[in-house]
Amino acid sequence: MKNFRFFLLGLMALGLSFVSCSTEESSGNREQEEMATLSFGASLNDLLNRQMNTKQQISDLPECSDAAPATVVVVISEEGVDMDPVTLNILSDDLDGNGNEDYYTDYSDDLELMPGTYELEEFIVYDAGGNVIWLAPIDDDDSGDYDGYVSDALPISINLGPGVKKYVDVEVLCYDNREVNQYGYVFFDIIPNRAIEFCMFGNYCTDNGRHYPAEYSVDIWLGTDSSGTVLYSDVENTVEMDNNGDYAGTPVCFALPDTDGEDQYYIEITLLNSDAYPDVTEEVVHSAVLTDAQVREMFVGEDAVDYYHFNINCDSGGPVINEDTHIYIYFDSSGSMSSTLSPLQEMRATLLKQTLLPLYGNDEDAYDNQVRVISNGNERTLDFLNIEGETPVGNVIVLAFQDEAEYIYHDGSPNWDSSTPRTGTYNTDIAVLRGRLSAFPVNYYHGVVFQVETSTTGAFANFRKLMEYVDSSTGNYSGQYGLGDRPEVAFEYSVTPGASAQYYADLIVDALTGLGYSL
Repeated sequence: MKNFRFFLLGLMALGLSFVSCSTEESSGNREQEEMATLSFGASLNDLLNRQMNTKQQISDLPECSDAAPATVVVVISEEGVDMDPVTLNILSDDLDGNGNEDYYTDYSDDLELMPGTYELEEFIVYDAGGNVIWLAPIDDDDSGDYDGYVSDALPISINLGPGVKKYVDVEVLCYDNREVNQYGYVFFDIIPNRAIEFCMFGNYCTDNGRHYPAEYSVDIWLGTDSSGTVLYSDVENTVEMDNNGDYAGTPVCFALPDTDGEDQYYIEITLLNSDAYPDVTEEVVHSAVLTDAQVREMFVGEDAVDYYHFNINCDSGGPVINEDTHIYIYFDSSGSMSSTLSPLQEMRATLLKQTLLPLYGNDEDAYDNQVRVISNGNERTLDFLNIEGETPVGNVIVLAFQDEAEYIYHDGSPNWDSSTPRTGTYNTDIAVLRGRLSAFPVNYYHGVVFQVETSTTGAFANFRKLMEYVDSSTGNYSGQYGLGDRPEVAFEYSVTPGASAQYYADLIVDALTGLGYSL
């Protein structure tokens, strides 16, 4: 674990009492008699001289906030299932007459519980302005975190019997938002906001150009550098061998805070050693600042998200189109999008040719031989991307225009989704494609699927969903059955059928530019 300097911490113990309240009840209401009604009583004690239970100690402790506690949010679980968080108002009085203010919570119906065994999972105290002032640390088995400063960190087991009065002491620490993860909480446990999903996947290339899924760890801060609030620390992905004998990497995903204004997130990525590739120096290899707007641009549809891709040591000058580049424009000729074929052929012979001919040395024969429109009605999108097994000399771009793959990869049912079992043909085609992609040299291959929106219902709608699942590695199309971890394959959605040659030329130019080609 990283060594953190402890900037913070006035330590306080919050004596927390669970009180079983007796009320006037009807003798006939047996269920009410069996309920345990809980409230929290808190007494604040000075622990500034307390030593941490580990080898680390706190020095130069700042003063705790002068703000009085106003509310506490507690999370209680039963049999491993968290109940909804409960917010309780905190009242104060000198209950024991010793001249010190005692804190206790107001009555809440939400804490009328049946007798049983519960766990106190979270305990967060706020002042009247909604600012966190105290936290009960969570024991996450990491001796460097703040749970070592209290004698009984969360979770705390609570056994409640009928009519029992239970007193449980809960120790809290003063809160410093720079070290939120050190308490065992994530940012959203403490500062509730809307969240947006952010996923990433990385690639590592050896000096000889061999391409591998990267094994890495991620740190994220709120802000533009590492001085901001820590959101995540040392989150690692995994790289393991799949059933086909290929190494496959997992993405990592995060929930990032999304406030009303612009949010910025600073990211550092550390390359780690892996069984997939020769030993490396484990160090920070990539950093970036992203805004919430940039994160939203990665959304795919309403329920999926594209990955943020990064490449380590894979910069070979970017992909190029030259006299040795083969461009395969696949057209789904199964019949439902026949009006699209003619403008694609016209585009290939005119507008696209005008754009790409200088890259082919102004050699029209080279362009005509290397750039082709291929009609194929078998609807096996992944086989199109796989160039139907060809491996031409030079480099390859595959552009597949398709509107559905009914019965080949999906059906037309309105209930079809990412949890529906994959077809055998799909399993075969994705395994072959992924194996080939892993073996191709860097920048040898790029592919784009253009989802033609002939209709928004039935098999056409399901084909779009399928492409989104494959694109984002969702559900049954995650891991080795998706392409979310393959940056050389892109997806374009809602393509108009039967449009003009100019429309398709613009689509292709934009897609190639997005893949890094300079046109």
